[in-house]
Amino acid sequence: MNFLAHLHLSHDTPDHRVGNVLADFVRNPVVKLLPETIQAGVRQHRAVDAFTDRHGLVQRSIVRISKNWGWFSGIIIDVYYDHILAREWDRYSDEPLRDFADRMYGVMHDCVPHVEVAARPFFERFVADDRLFRYRTAEGIADTLARLSRRIAERMPTRAVSLQDAMPDLLANHAGLCEDFHAFYPELIAFAKTA
Repeated sequence: MNFLAHLHLSHDTPDHRVGNVLADFVRNPVVKLLPETIQAGVRQHRAVDAFTDRHGLVQRSIVRISKNWGWFSGIIIDVYYDHILAREWDRYSDEPLRDFADRMYGVMHDCVPHVEVAARPFFERFVADDRLFRYRTAEGIADTLARLSRRIAERMPTRAVSLQDAMPDLLANHAGLCEDFHAFYPELIAFAKTA
């Protein structure tokens, strides 16, 4: 799952949502220095990731594109699942996506003091680009995958890849990926309430 799903699944408190956003940006020694209410959000995010990574329906989605994308398939599916969620947001929330995204950008603003200086521009760009709302479009997802590709190239130059090139595979498998997602997401919602 990517940012939209994690924020949607979070308990409805600002600190818990901050923790859900920070989970991919802070290492364990730093997590222990955060307020307990934020640590709880970090723990939930990581539990949701673990549940997602080993779920059979998610594995089925990964297999749908893995021929061309191998190890990166899981990352690609995480992002594409946010696309499906954004496109069919009304199925899972009474709050309009536009309103939810704007509220969550406030949460992201609150994260900034807790992250390393190097990560702060990410949050500023994320909000400025209206990324949560743009997940609704294929162009928004392609852009997100391109940005992920740049981060991968910076961190692991030997594994550099153009994830945005997965868009034809994703669109060709859209119906099956939607079927997988809609079977999986209610289970994830139930799990997240206990995490």
